[in-house]
Amino acid sequence: MKLYKYRDFSNPSDTDFERLVPLLQQKAFWCARPDTLNDPEEFVWTCDHSPTAETIDWLMRLLMHTHGRTREEARARAARATADGRLKTVAQQVMKDMSQQCRNDNGLVCFGTSPDNDILWQRYGGNGAGVCIEVDAPEQLLESQLFRVRYSDARTIHINQLIRAYFDDAHVKDVYEVALLTKSCSWAAEEEIRFVSKMQGVPVVIDGSHITRLILGDALPSSVRQRIEAIATGLPLASRTRQQESQT
Repeated sequence: MKLYKYRDFSNPSDTDFERLVPLLQQKAFWCARPDTLNDPEEFVWTCDHSPTAETIDWLMRLLMHTHGRTREEARARAARATADGRLKTVAQQVMKDMSQQCRNDNGLVCFGTSPDNDILWQRYGGNGAGVCIEVDAPEQLLESQLFRVRYSDARTIHINQLIRAYFDDAHVKDVYEVALLTKSCSWAAEEEIRFVSKMQGVPVVIDGSHITRLILGDALPSSVRQRIEAIATGLPLASRTRQQESQT
């Protein structure tokens, strides 16, 4: 499976070149906190508070855990909150806690799935004054370390799923799929795949992966291109092919 990491060298500093070294020579990609990514709606999601037959049981468990209620007291309060339409108030703190857990417990590396995606070149590859790193990663890592981003403007989780994830780590993925692996449709052209790790703020290597080539943008100044080529010694190089050129 081929993945693509775009880097902007339109106005490079020495640090930009230094950061390219571990990527190309060690296959180590920076694993960022989710709240440092460029989507301002990264953690903007909603909760469906419509109750089901299981809602009272989950809410009872929540009240027992967070308020120290007895089982009987918790069930009575859960029943009243459900009947009175106060589930939204109850869920707000759980949503806040789970969102913070996503921020604190996970790191992300974001990849494209094409070397000639003009949107990615524009947003992350300096509009051609950048590079695109091609990575070959094992297909079997899909759904374990690598995940396809879903695109939907209805980023919603049901209150039962939310409370269940609060108690059971096996179901935290229900929250992560909404908070970490779903973006609004305006980002769909990126066709993103994300590497999800329990590490943050460190370089990570994807298991079994290797870099197969470096694609140089067509707008790179010659001096910048030469410095990049010196770092990429021994790595196959290619030049960017614009989509409109390949279609003519």
